[in-house]
Amino acid sequence: YQKNQDRMNMALLRNTQGLHAPLRIAMELKATENIGRLPFLSSSNVMRDVLLGKDQSIGFDDIFNTSEFREQMGQPHAIVENHLGIL
Repeated sequence: YQKNQDRMNMALLRNTQGLHAPLRIAMELKATENIGRLPFLSSSNVMRDVLLGKDQSIGFDDIFNTSEFREQMGQPHAIVENHLGIL
């Protein structure tokens, strides 16, 4: 559903504002994917939600899929060392 909604929004943008608007948003979305965090921190994807207009809507993922309610939390130092290949 969400992919279809995004495609519709991009087509609407293209029809009303021209080709530059969906290209600019696609470029900004690509830039948000390259933002790195430490391996033990989960990303909240706030910038992506703002760009897609989902920052003011509340869904199941906002309530039931949060990282603070995970059953297992690894040790941050061990996770970073493993990610860097030190361990």
